[in-house]
Amino acid sequence: MEKKRYHAEEIIGAVLLAGMAVLTFLNVINRYVFKKSIAFTEEITVNLFVWITLIGIAMAFRKGANLQMTNLFDRFSPRLKRAATVAAGVIGILIFGFIIVNSCREIWKNMTFYRTTSEALGIPTWIYSLGTPIFSVMVIWEIFRSTFRKPKAPSAEGGE
Repeated sequence: MEKKRYHAEEIIGAVLLAGMAVLTFLNVINRYVFKKSIAFTEEITVNLFVWITLIGIAMAFRKGANLQMTNLFDRFSPRLKRAATVAAGVIGILIFGFIIVNSCREIWKNMTFYRTTSEALGIPTWIYSLGTPIFSVMVIWEIFRSTFRKPKAPSAEGGE
C-alpha cells in the first residue's frame, strides 16, 4: 500500500480547522455549563476562517477543482483552451498579487500608525492579518503551477 503524501497547505489547513473546532466546542460547552461565552474564541475562529479560505483556494488550484465555465470551455479548440487557461491564470495571479500588496500595506499601517488591538485578547490586529499575504503567496504558487504545468496523460483506467 502506498503511503499518502500530504502537502503543506493540507497539514496547515487541518491543524487550523482542528483548532477552530476545539475552540468552538469548548465555547459551546462553556456556554451551556457555565452560562457564559468565551469571548476570544469568536475572535480567533473568525480570523482563522479567512486563513483557511485562502488555503482552500490554493488546494483547489493544485487539484484543478476551481470553478470553471465548462459548458463554454469544453467547446474551445485545444489551442483556445490553452490560451483561456493562461489568461485565467494571469488574471488570478494579478488579483492575488493585488491582495498581497494591499494586505502588506494594511499590516504596515496597523504596525506603525494605527496600533490597533483586538477587542477580546488585545492582540495587535496586524498579527491576524499576516495570514492574508502569506497564504496568498501559496495561492499564486498553485495558480502558476496549475496554469503552466504540462497536462497529464489519462491513465489506462480512464481516470487520472
